Amino acid sequence: MKLSQKNKRQILGYLLPIVTALLLLGLLGIALQRYYKDSKTISSQLTAQTVEELAQIFKKIDNRCKIIDFEHEKNYVDFLTVERFVGSEVGSMNLTHAEKWEGPYLRDNPTIQEKYFVIIDTPKGYYLAPGDGVKLANNKVVGVDIILDKNTDFDALISDKDMLLFDGKPLAQFIKAK
Repeated sequence: MKLSQKNKRQILGYLLPIVTALLLLGLLGIALQRYYKDSKTISSQLTAQTVEELAQIFKKIDNRCKIIDFEHEKNYVDFLTVERFVGSEVGSMNLTHAEKWEGPYLRDNPTIQEKYFVIIDTPKGYYLAPGDGVKLANNKVVGVDIILDKNTDFDALISDKDMLLFDGKPLAQFIKAK
């Protein structure tokens, strides 16, 4: 069976837009997949960078004001924007020399994926980490796949790329011994 010139044009008239649409959908799918993967990578890079910056801030606070302790086992880092306060406690952090506070240390409270960073009270000391609900580049979710509490072995987690280590950078840090 031979196709006439007219039939060939009709087939190409239908086939060309369909092939073009499939090609564009394929490219869109690849772009969305890359965006999804890159967004998790960027989020984990930002987490590692923010954890490092916050650890430096807490070391500065401890050197100047002497951190006594934190009020809870899991404490939100939502008080570094405070300029002045009365007493020895700012947020959940208790200080020996509160009068030496040089806040605000940040303009905005630090968050990642709209979740506050947390300080976890362990027998070894205090660790800074992303809060519950943060999805990491390794597809683990803090608070679901990685439980952070007083019994957590942070040293093991921050040395394991399948947990709280991303690209050789820890996603949690030790900030003060007890």
